[in-house]
Amino acid sequence: MRQFLVANLIRLSKSVEMHANGEAVTAKNVDLSNCDREQVQFSGAIQPHGCMLVIELTSLRILQASANCADLLGISFEKPGEKTLADVIPTRVEAVVSRLSTENLDNGPVHLASLKAQDTRASRPFHLFGHRCGGAMILEFEVLPDEDGWPMLDLYSDLRATMARLHAAPTLQSFFDFAVAQIRRFTGFERVMAYKFQEDGSGHVIAESIADGFQSYLGLHYPASDIPAPARRLFALSWLRHLPNADYEPIPLVPELSPHTGAPVDLSYASLRSVSVMYTGYLKNMGVKASMVMPLMKNGALWGLLACNHESAPRHVPFEIRMASEFLAHMISLTMSSKEDAESSDYRSHMKEVLERLMRALHGNPDIHAALCASPDANIRHYIDAGGAALITEGQITKFGETPSDEQLRELAIWLAGRDELVVANDRLAEHLPDAAPYVEIAAGVLAVRLSKRRPDFVMWFRPEQAHTVQWAGDPAKPVHIDESDGSVRLSPRMSFAIWKESVKGRSKPWITCEIEAAADLRWGIVDVILARAEETELVNRKLREVNRELDSFAYVASHDLKEPLRGINHLATFVQRKQGDPDQHIETILKLTRRMDDLIESLLQYSRTGRVDLMLEDVDLGALVDEALQMLTKRVAESGVVIRRSVKLPIVKADRVRLREVLVNLISNAIKYNDKGERWIEIGIEREKPVTLYVRDNGIGVDQKNHAKIFKIFRRLHGRDEFGGGTGAGLTIARKTIERHGGRIWLTSTPGAGSTFFFTLQEEERPPS
Repeated sequence: MRQFLVANLIRLSKSVEMHANGEAVTAKNVDLSNCDREQVQFSGAIQPHGCMLVIELTSLRILQASANCADLLGISFEKPGEKTLADVIPTRVEAVVSRLSTENLDNGPVHLASLKAQDTRASRPFHLFGHRCGGAMILEFEVLPDEDGWPMLDLYSDLRATMARLHAAPTLQSFFDFAVAQIRRFTGFERVMAYKFQEDGSGHVIAESIADGFQSYLGLHYPASDIPAPARRLFALSWLRHLPNADYEPIPLVPELSPHTGAPVDLSYASLRSVSVMYTGYLKNMGVKASMVMPLMKNGALWGLLACNHESAPRHVPFEIRMASEFLAHMISLTMSSKEDAESSDYRSHMKEVLERLMRALHGNPDIHAALCASPDANIRHYIDAGGAALITEGQITKFGETPSDEQLRELAIWLAGRDELVVANDRLAEHLPDAAPYVEIAAGVLAVRLSKRRPDFVMWFRPEQAHTVQWAGDPAKPVHIDESDGSVRLSPRMSFAIWKESVKGRSKPWITCEIEAAADLRWGIVDVILARAEETELVNRKLREVNRELDSFAYVASHDLKEPLRGINHLATFVQRKQGDPDQHIETILKLTRRMDDLIESLLQYSRTGRVDLMLEDVDLGALVDEALQMLTKRVAESGVVIRRSVKLPIVKADRVRLREVLVNLISNAIKYNDKGERWIEIGIEREKPVTLYVRDNGIGVDQKNHAKIFKIFRRLHGRDEFGGGTGAGLTIARKTIERHGGRIWLTSTPGAGSTFFFTLQEEERPPS
């Protein structure tokens, strides 16, 4: 099992070991954490069911050899480098070297050859494995075990049948029950267990297959100290680790240190590597003579273990059966994920359906409390299986079911806000927040998602205390025994595996992965809606600010310009009343002023309609629309003698035909009006196609740069009231409003005395990515 099998018990007990801070290990401070510092990969020894050579790949010189090579291979190594691989396997050396040069040897042992007795000087056959680790090329010669007593298996057919049965298993429990039974049938071990890790590193036996007469371990829990975190990390590195005989005597490598590096050889991946005396001691205390362990992986993380034990005698499992078991462990890991997911599929479907309803309610109701809590069958309480739920935003609290009080909820929200996680899943709240102890009966566990980074706003779900009795395989508080009988500090594994019962209080039913994911999904949904509303509000506010600025300007200009003719009418009416001056002339002027006021009011009404009336968008042929605008201006074009130039082909755009024609009429009439040249011309065309940019160009009087913005303001004329044919000064303002309502913009370039070009688009311009 990658490194030293149950590495809680890892680490060789050393006479005196130093802590990381230099403190000497004594009986007072020694515990299993000391074991985690033992570098077992540098054990410098192997198990005796094989032998090992460390070679230099280029020259094939043998640098180190296990001390049993003379007995197993029939050849001794007196000095490093005096012999080569050809001296060991003369008839197969070329084939083996070819494999060494072509295989990827950096990820663990590769089976290089099955060696017959005549391939070596030994009297027995071997399996030869090779891998590279720490710069060294390591060859392992594993003795083929005696085949007597092994069941006759058609591994291919058996594996196919096993996989079919596993896929067909209706539940996760039946899946594991069958899996451990099949592995025991393949390997012949007396006990095969499926072991699942808990969040805190402890674990329990979830399935078991045992021979007759053996005590069951099914349901037993083991503390995290039995397989601590470093050991769990190592288990995840290899698919199989085999210890044929727990009572073996380690065989050292000779010389102990590498001639090249002066350091021990890294045996991390070596199948034969000697394991920790803590582990073998652990197995002996359990009465185990041989073991084989395979990891169960889910989503790249260690989920559990398949542990095989033999208690009556040592057991050396043949390579072929180990490979079949390893393959099966792969398949079990892959298949169990789908089985586990399938068991929660109905629950997942329910949460997905409720989430969709909650999101629809959120989009339709700006009040988050009303949206998430109003519906009797689709609210936060019904989303996740819990005893109660609460929503806290901006100090407002809405509760469902059994929950802590409002004050307790606020305190809990403040505590949660002090954590870094956006999603918190805790099934033993009082252990982390002592103030939660008074309400463990209703909220021993909490699942919470944070909605705001600035405020303690949360959605919370609560589960009540679920007191139960856990059966531990021995007292979890006493996982090791400290032995100082020989004058040194030595860790010994637990000596008793009697069932130790512990009543667990203050814990709720754990939150499972799909519930945590569902809570995160709801958070993202709520945050998306909040952000979307914030963006909409900002857009509305920005538009409102623009409208207010426009309204202020509009009100000032409108009141100023409308008062002017009113004042004139008032003065002239006074003159008429007093019989001063020529009455007919006064009346004529009054009529002129009323016509001007009527023009101003009509312009105001037209501007108002431009902002209120819905656009009737349709496909509009710009060429035909220019024809219509020119037809409406036929008389003025003829009287002015202006020459009209235009593009041969204008595109089709999506626009309101009537409003866009008014824009063209206004721009063309202005180009005719503001021109003092003897030969006048107007050009209408397309500047670019994406977005469509239309222009109206003339050779008229032009506009000074400082007045470019002013001419688009209502009633702002740059000339006298009657100059260049007069007018109210509202035409360009109305044109700009029309263009902006289409989603475009209007602007000009001009040279005073030489003419102007007015451009406009009907949609936003494409912006380069930032």
